[in-house]
Amino acid sequence: MRIATLAPHPHLRPYVLSYRIVEDRLGEFAGTPIWTCPEPIGVLSANFGKRSYHESGEIHPKVGLLGIQTHARQWISQPETLFVMAILTVPGMMTLFPNIGQASADNLLDVAGLWGERRTGEFWRCLPHTLRPDDVKSAMDGWLLNLLSAAPTTKRRLQLHQALMSNQRIDTACEQLGITPRTLQREFQRHLGISPKQVMNLHRLQRSVRASMETEFRSPMPEFADQAHEIRTWRRYLNRTPGRYRSETRSTLAKAFDASAQPGSLDPTLFYL
Repeated sequence: MRIATLAPHPHLRPYVLSYRIVEDRLGEFAGTPIWTCPEPIGVLSANFGKRSYHESGEIHPKVGLLGIQTHARQWISQPETLFVMAILTVPGMMTLFPNIGQASADNLLDVAGLWGERRTGEFWRCLPHTLRPDDVKSAMDGWLLNLLSAAPTTKRRLQLHQALMSNQRIDTACEQLGITPRTLQREFQRHLGISPKQVMNLHRLQRSVRASMETEFRSPMPEFADQAHEIRTWRRYLNRTPGRYRSETRSTLAKAFDASAQPGSLDPTLFYL
């Protein structure tokens, strides 16, 4: 098993957290259920080996877009796994893949349905199938920079998310932006398929899960009203409590994903549980 992390072009960093190359040619995890964590991210992926499948039996498309997930998903890996992912921020999803919120939320889309077969094929072929890191970074940067340059109102969508995160209150964020809560709600539903409050909850959950990974005994995080609030949030999104999670053995895949992060990285993505 090999997981490598690559940093995107500086112009892409508000929109792309990282690129990840995942390789399991020998099938170390083949047939093993893999759980992914609900997080405020989207994932653009291209597969070059045998594709994993969802617990429902759905096969991962050759080029897929995983919208923002509000619950844990289970996947089954196969031998000869080889794929690359671009981890997208909330502004990245809103800007690079706009207007698809109702279809993408809690769903895995075949990008051919968004771009068409020809354009999707061009994207897949532009990536080096050996997935050499420098070549992957160059190809991904080039493709996503082109998407970004063609996207309208990039600054506005970035501001929506920044205001929400800096204020932690929808009414205060709207006052700063000069818009109504209803307008903010429409924007998030249109592009992400979830509400601003759900985005804040997923950011809060992500920080809570990471804190639980790093500290065995801790007080409730200050962004939760109390411990009961934190536990309710975990049960809602993860169907488990912080205590249960800490008592479980984290999957080897989750540990490998964490270990692949670059020193000083600002990418908080957990992805695997």
